[in-house]
Order: sequence, then structure tokens, then C-alpha cells
Amino acid sequence: MFAGNFQTRQELFIVEKNKKIWSVALTSLGKMSETQCAALCLKFGERCCEITYITSSRECKLDQSGCCHSDFDYISGTNLIQRDRTHVVNKTLSVTNGGSLGVWASAEFCTRGHYAIGFRMKIEPPHGDNTELNAIAIVCGSRASDRCGDMASSGQQVWGDWTGETLCPANAFLGAFSLQVHPYSVNEDSTGANYVRFRCRYFKDEFDAVDLNYPPGYGPYGSYGEWSDACPMHSAICGLQTKVEAHQGYGDDTALNDVIFFCCE
Repeated sequence: MFAGNFQTRQELFIVEKNKKIWSVALTSLGKMSETQCAALCLKFGERCCEITYITSSRECKLDQSGCCHSDFDYISGTNLIQRDRTHVVNKTLSVTNGGSLGVWASAEFCTRGHYAIGFRMKIEPPHGDNTELNAIAIVCGSRASDRCGDMASSGQQVWGDWTGETLCPANAFLGAFSLQVHPYSVNEDSTGANYVRFRCRYFKDEFDAVDLNYPPGYGPYGSYGEWSDACPMHSAICGLQTKVEAHQGYGDDTALNDVIFFCCE
């Protein structure tokens, strides 16, 4: 009966016939029709990405991990009911001190329904022609703050090594950032962006933010600019787009120069 209360909501869902289903522990929500099961997919939309419907037993089952999966084990006679969660970007975050060199790469996003719970960087250690920050990747998780295994990274350069992951406190997500940039100069070795730091915030909390950085929290060149705006309430960072300079051959390489992040509802 309670499932029927949600059938009037103007949201879409996708039913994929005979889809292969991830072999994880599923919690049975009881026996019901496929329509009622789809309504429950909407009801539990904040905690799950997928609900499976076992046609042979008319059971509706929930993956409570909150993680949308891409690898599946076949279960005969099962439908995957998945919310239509195309990315709804409600704000773009930028800073004013980004480097001037390079071109914007393609934007990349977490799996739909996931948000950034942490990050890692690709940094080249100091040597003859310094480039410092070469790439940024966001670590994606569910609304339940589960680590879902996917990451998103836009354009990057080839130099340097990846740092370890730095994660927000439990149930918090990336919501604002600041960029350390070494401005271009014809008279010295320029490095572009050197480091990035973030602020973590709970999804429904507008003010309680925690600063997040990978130790030591700064690079050897340039300085941090002002913080970006923050994602609105009920949203968090879900994607990014980087501005990267191509390899200059015998010229001065700077690699990553600027970045913007996208907030999703």
C-alpha cells in the first residue's frame, strides 16, 4: 500500500529485461508487482541506485550498499530497475587564479547517482623543467558515503606519480576547492597549477565544512587563491574539467593549469 503513495511522483525509471545482476547481498522488500517495485526504487533513491525484481518469485530486492554496479552475474528471470539519474548539474565551481596556458579537456563525471567523497593528484617531483600538478581525480561514492570503486579524471599530462587517496569524513562530500598556481613568466621555469585542496560538507548541511588536503597540503611554487563558491545544499561535486597544456618539446612545460568542478543534485 505504501508503495502506491509514490506512483504519482514525476520521476522516470528504466526497466532492463533479463539484465545481468551483480552478485551482492540483496535485501528482500517483499512480494509485489513490478510497478510497486519500481515505486520503491524511487522511495529509496537516496540510499540505492538499483532495485532488482525477480519475476519468477515476484520479489523486490534492494542493494543497500548504494553503489551502482557495472559488472554483473547472470540471474535468470530478473529485471534491473534503475532510476533515470542523468547528471543534473546545478552549479559550476571555478577560481580566479587559474593558469592561462593550455586547452580545456572533456568534462568527466562520477557514475550517475554518485558524488565525490575524496581525491588524489598526479604530481611530478622537482627536476629540470618542473610541471608539478599533472592530473586530478575525484573518488566517487554513494549518498551513504560508500566507496563505490569509480573515479573521474579529466585531461592530464604524462609526468609524475599518483598520490594516495584523501577522503572526506564519513557521510561528507567535496563541496568547494582552492587551487595553488604558479603564474606564467617568460623569465623563469613556470609550473602552472601546483596543488589543490577541498572542503568537505555533509549533503544537507550548508555551513559545517571541513578542509581536506593531501599532506603537506601545498606545492613548492606559487600560492593559493581564494576559495571557490560552494555547492548548494542537497548537492555535491560530481565531475570535473581540467585545462592542460600540451607537451612543449624544448619549451617550458606547465601541464595542468586550471580546473572547474561540477555540483550535482
